[in-house]
Amino acid sequence: MLLFRSNSILVLAVTVLISQAFCTAAGVGLPDGSPLDTRGHAAQATYGVSSVTRGDDGLGYAAQLDLSNDPLPQYGPSFQQLTWQVSPETPSRLRVTISPTAVKRWRVPDSIVPRPGPAAGLTASSLLYDVSLPEPGAPFALQVTRRATGQAIFDTTGHQFVFKDQFIQLTTNVPEDADLYGLGEVTLRGGLLLPRNGSVITLWARDVAAAVTDWNLYSAHPFYVQVNKDGASHGVLLLNSNGMDVLLNQTSLTYRAIGGLVELYLFLGPTPEAVIRQYHELIGRTAMQPYWALGAHQARWGYQNLSVFEDVVSNYSAAGLPLENIFADIEYQGDNFRTMTFSEDRYPAAKMKAFAAKLHARGQHWVPIINPAVGAQPGFRAFDEGNRDDVWIKDTSGRPYVGQVWPGAAVYPDYLAAPNISSWLQRQLTTFYRQAPFDGMWLDMNEASNFCGGQVCEVDYSNATSLYYLKQKTPKDFDLTDFFKPRVTCWLSCKQPAVVSSLSSPPYKIHNGGFGFGRQAPLQSGVIHPTAVHADGTTEYDAHNLYGTTMAMRFHAAFTAITGKRPFILSRSSFPGAGRFAARWTGDNVARWDELFHSIAGVLNNNMWGIALAGADICGFYDMAPEHHVWSAEHALPEAEYEELCNRWTMAGAFYPFSRNHLAANHLTRAHEPYRWQSVAAAHRKAYGLRYQLLTYIYSSLFVAHSRGGTLARPLLFTDSSDAAARNATAQWMLGEALLVSPVITPNTTRITPHFTAGSWYNAWDLTRMDVTTGGHVALDVPLGEVAVHLRGGAVIPMQPYANVTRDVRYAPVTLIVTLPAQQSSGSQAAATAQGPLPPHVLDEPCAAALARHAGQLVSCGLLYSDGDTLQVSEDNTVQVWYTAATAPAGRSGSVRSAVKANAGPGSGKLRIEALVIAGVPTQAADAAPTASIAGQDGEAHASYDAATGVVRIAGINLEAGQAFELNWSI
Repeated sequence: MLLFRSNSILVLAVTVLISQAFCTAAGVGLPDGSPLDTRGHAAQATYGVSSVTRGDDGLGYAAQLDLSNDPLPQYGPSFQQLTWQVSPETPSRLRVTISPTAVKRWRVPDSIVPRPGPAAGLTASSLLYDVSLPEPGAPFALQVTRRATGQAIFDTTGHQFVFKDQFIQLTTNVPEDADLYGLGEVTLRGGLLLPRNGSVITLWARDVAAAVTDWNLYSAHPFYVQVNKDGASHGVLLLNSNGMDVLLNQTSLTYRAIGGLVELYLFLGPTPEAVIRQYHELIGRTAMQPYWALGAHQARWGYQNLSVFEDVVSNYSAAGLPLENIFADIEYQGDNFRTMTFSEDRYPAAKMKAFAAKLHARGQHWVPIINPAVGAQPGFRAFDEGNRDDVWIKDTSGRPYVGQVWPGAAVYPDYLAAPNISSWLQRQLTTFYRQAPFDGMWLDMNEASNFCGGQVCEVDYSNATSLYYLKQKTPKDFDLTDFFKPRVTCWLSCKQPAVVSSLSSPPYKIHNGGFGFGRQAPLQSGVIHPTAVHADGTTEYDAHNLYGTTMAMRFHAAFTAITGKRPFILSRSSFPGAGRFAARWTGDNVARWDELFHSIAGVLNNNMWGIALAGADICGFYDMAPEHHVWSAEHALPEAEYEELCNRWTMAGAFYPFSRNHLAANHLTRAHEPYRWQSVAAAHRKAYGLRYQLLTYIYSSLFVAHSRGGTLARPLLFTDSSDAAARNATAQWMLGEALLVSPVITPNTTRITPHFTAGSWYNAWDLTRMDVTTGGHVALDVPLGEVAVHLRGGAVIPMQPYANVTRDVRYAPVTLIVTLPAQQSSGSQAAATAQGPLPPHVLDEPCAAALARHAGQLVSCGLLYSDGDTLQVSEDNTVQVWYTAATAPAGRSGSVRSAVKANAGPGSGKLRIEALVIAGVPTQAADAAPTASIAGQDGEAHASYDAATGVVRIAGINLEAGQAFELNWSI
């Protein structure tokens, strides 16, 4: 069979039986293979409307549904009566709930996704949608349309709606020519675009390597964006945390959930980015990360001791490479992988504290890994105090649920509901932090992973073999060659119940992926058993998909309380709302070209899900390629191609929001830190050289996502959703409003043809201009050691001098880059109609106002944001300056103005504007003499012109960023 190294999943062929690895496999029924296709059932309705009541506000309604036909009896009896409520909440957001009448059902807690309810003063005339009012006696049908066009948003007509205790089926029609994005987590062979060929996307968080295509992975996100043929877009969230299949056909989308209720939210857009902002307004906007989190990160499972750990940092420095943060994996932990402790053999606490102090003095950081499972080891403080405080998830016998992970026999903190969980966690973290102050937390395996999956498991003290392997201490040299295989084999004694619970074997079997099972793995495969119970009585069956998010939420609060600093929390598992607390990486990929391609979709999906700081393991975590889900070293890339891949991946990954080189243990993966090869080191210097110059631009873009919702990294199609060819341009991405990254993702390739939407684009390396009239592919030469990065016309972009640590970039002098757009402003109409290219920041009021004010001119807009990593950001502790440039249609004269929204915090008085660059000025004579002046200042600023690139540079400005100014120029 195949088992996992789940810290950062590695898969190893292990010759043990499936039943030994997953203790519950025996006696558990496999999926019955029932068809998911809902076609052919339209003739007979399942529920009819018995009564309809208008809401007091006159906007929504409540209806009673009575069962008229009970289909699919193999999944149990349907509820006899349902309550259906339709509730407009904002002009662009509609809530629809359906639940059994007078029956309490599990729903996602408000602590995970708050329910804001209807906005004050909402009127019928403000709604962007219409909802068909049902009539008594009519069959159930939910029909929501876009008021302006009549376009369907959600339409169940022609499909059966089924609501049983452990089976809910809801189908909506989808036009054949629409494109869908979102839903996951899953690695799709085709990348970002959801397939419409009968594919099934399963939502059940699993410790399965991201390199495995089509299986459900670490997170569950039941949200999708639909982009119609005309570019008009909307979003749909089914807020349900139970296991779920989503069937995607050419003409429909079907949800099949195994519990909970129907709680639908519809978001009207009409542009994709507007949809995402509306979605994030509901689930919570992305966390504002500390500035340093945007730097370069390094991690490895298997830096055997502190000396090796220190050498990695020194090697980066010796090679002249930026390194902001280094992660410590489980090798730092005490014997038997005791969480939040240091190994005195490998990472002595006192020496670790001294090393942390050196890092901090240099402006660098370190972050330790923490897994959920706590070793069930009497005498271990975290375990003993957890017993005393009653913080563990319980099994069906009422005792702490016991699983097996790296510590051996282990218990799981109840981050959802245990009354004492916060105080217990804060005490453990406080002790840990005092030993060696860390800068964030890396939460791994929080699906939560389990090497056993029994309903009630315990250590068999009469079995000497199992006892030996469960108590085997971590090798002092961290050589896991002989340790690994036994530790990931289940050695617990797991009792099988006389009657199999419907929670572990529900009537309908979702398509749960698992090695040895295909897509028919039982729910308990590799995770906490679904019958396990939280302190409030909630079962894992209902709350399983929330574990990673509840863990991130508790660690976010604990870190804040202990340090008083803005948290950096990195989580592997997530659910809607997780982005308020955590960043994410996409999990355990492999060193393979298609995995570089897949990483792009992973980053973009996370941004749509509200987790802006997302990235993939650069160069691949694992060095062996899977083929038919069998992993073998013989499929590893040849050394020369491995170096080429790492070169290309380093340059692409430098523009992930979260940028980390991460690799597995020595005996499973070749080293690929960027300093290992001269060519990769040079690529790293070049790509991160540009990234670090753009740090404040990226940070400002993150602030927009944090304060207004929306993405930091987004698909190119978001710039023009009416460009049909951009829908599948999924090997590229926008970083913020103005930066397009088009990496090389295939071997032996030096010429690519990326897509560009209509407008002007500027080579980020030399600011040469390229105009694209209708949107299309453009051939580019990209030699090894280069990456195609372009700036979008219509933007104002802050840039600063490069430095090796973010601390030395943060308040450095700023040069503003103004990129002239191709088209004169026509106001902000495109944002309302989703027709044509969208100007940068068109959804942000300062820029929308400037576009309207300067109609007929060439308008560019952008933001400079700065803070001091305070816990809360406001106008009282930040610098916020919006810049707008209005240029005459001929492109030979114009003005640049700043609007200071806030001027406080450490950036106030430190950040200065030293220069202004205007790119895209039409060709003039080589000796053309531009002029520039700043209103209120005597004399002229120094201006020069580069005829080869069409760039005007204005130097010697030397103004505080928080000082409003107006600069006029001409040539």
